[in-house]
Amino acid sequence: MGRMSSKHALRMGREVDSIATDAVSLLMGYSYPGNVRELENLIERGVALARGSELTVAELPAALAEQVVHALPDAQGDLPTLGQREEEYIRYVLEHSDGNRTKAANILGIDRVSLWRKLKKYGLAEGEE
Repeated sequence: MGRMSSKHALRMGREVDSIATDAVSLLMGYSYPGNVRELENLIERGVALARGSELTVAELPAALAEQVVHALPDAQGDLPTLGQREEEYIRYVLEHSDGNRTKAANILGIDRVSLWRKLKKYGLAEGEE
């Protein structure tokens, strides 16, 4: 996968030379109904959006993460709990909605009050009581 990102980085004049492990896992878990061309398009888009020298999950389409659910082990090899995955996914959706909670709630398929409760539960409701 590194060569593919380098190919696009060179063509676009970008300095993206690696793909984060979680982004590789996300890309590998997708079924690619559009074949290899679809994978190339996802990486090209990611390279175009990359802020640094590494393509991360943040540069991949949110729809990709919604279709692929991974239970990646932590550093000790333990699988995350459902709560940990929920917190990670909420953080991910908030990041992709630029912190817009209404938009994030819509993406998550819950109302704003439910999102607020989850944010409070996970200590993410900064400055709110």
